[in-house]
Amino acid sequence: GQVSRSVFWPVPNVDSGLVALTRREPPTTGATREEVFACVDAAFAQRRKTLRNTLKGTRLPGFLEAQGIDPGQRAEAIAVDAYIRLANAAWNSADWPRD
Repeated sequence: GQVSRSVFWPVPNVDSGLVALTRREPPTTGATREEVFACVDAAFAQRRKTLRNTLKGTRLPGFLEAQGIDPGQRAEAIAVDAYIRLANAAWNSADWPRD
């Protein structure tokens, strides 16, 4: 909803609005939070690039299509559950390096 400027003191030179947030339980995954966010961070490393181009040079591209993720999409178009599937596949793989 909208909030009128007149309810603030001093009156700001911007319009305000209300938002509602709904807390959800975290999804279940075999990967840790750090492992999932490592995939998210890698996917968002280069703005406005496709996953194919952003993840080039990492071992993640090989896991994308196997998890039903289109490598031609941008990071922001991927759902949270897709990042979880990607992290599960990557970190459960025998050839994934563990630091």
